[in-house]
Amino acid sequence: MVRLWVLNTLPAHWERCRDGPTDADAHPERQLGHPWHGIPSGGRAPDPRELTPGEDLFVVRRTGGVGVSGVWTFEAAREVEDQEIVPDVWRDHEGETRDYDWLLYCRGSPEREVEPPMREDFGGSFPFHHSKLTGTGIAMEGDDRAAYVNALIDHGVSETAERRLRDALETPATGGVRAADSDPPARTEYTTTRTIRDTKLSTMAKELYDHRCQLCGDRRERRDGGAYAEAHHVKPLGDPHRGPDTASNLLVLCPNHHADFDYGRVRVDPDSLVVEHAYDDAVDGTFLTVDADHDLDPAVLAYHNDRIASF
Repeated sequence: MVRLWVLNTLPAHWERCRDGPTDADAHPERQLGHPWHGIPSGGRAPDPRELTPGEDLFVVRRTGGVGVSGVWTFEAAREVEDQEIVPDVWRDHEGETRDYDWLLYCRGSPEREVEPPMREDFGGSFPFHHSKLTGTGIAMEGDDRAAYVNALIDHGVSETAERRLRDALETPATGGVRAADSDPPARTEYTTTRTIRDTKLSTMAKELYDHRCQLCGDRRERRDGGAYAEAHHVKPLGDPHRGPDTASNLLVLCPNHHADFDYGRVRVDPDSLVVEHAYDDAVDGTFLTVDADHDLDPAVLAYHNDRIASF
């Protein structure tokens, strides 16, 4: 039974998490060099006593807008009796020193590092607000779990990772999150509405532009040399925007300019296609590239300029 958990990691902690423990005097030899994570005292996280070694999957995301950076398999939990075994960089939480209750030893499979990271489209294809991801670890269930699985597959992962993620998608929703030393909480039921995203549209759009950013013309590469670009819904799919999941509402962008559109740092004139950028002089005053076979709707550009852009 494969269950899916999201683990949050501060950007400053990421490399230490990915590279794993190195001290053979403090950690089991079989865990050296493999990814790991930690649960700080009082942290909202999966109870290690409920995790299944070799089965449960951790979607590990870097906070601060970086996104999902790894998909790991839980291997073993260790209760922390001596804080000396915890990396100093982990204990520093943005200037605050924290103790840790548990270490989570993992395996870097099916995807030790998602490169480039997958940044969630909150307010768009993701059916929940980012505030739901507060804490160290969160159990993903129902539509929330499906959103992560589908987005990661669309983003591009290995065949093994895709298979493991689909296994998690088919698992009945079970488990929960709580402080590791707390009693089970009262059950709360709620309903979510999932925004269905057509991944074929984004794939076709990327192929039309040869994975080049319509704003700057940049063509990124994955670690394996394959081309990489991101599809952006100009008018977001989720509430309150309810934009259409059509090619007329899509742009193909590099990760940097995708973020700039999300954060409202770009405007595009619906008629002239002249780009106005809040700080990037390299694209400010240039023209958005639109292929003759791409029927981009001027109305969604106008909506973005009026409702999302802010500078």
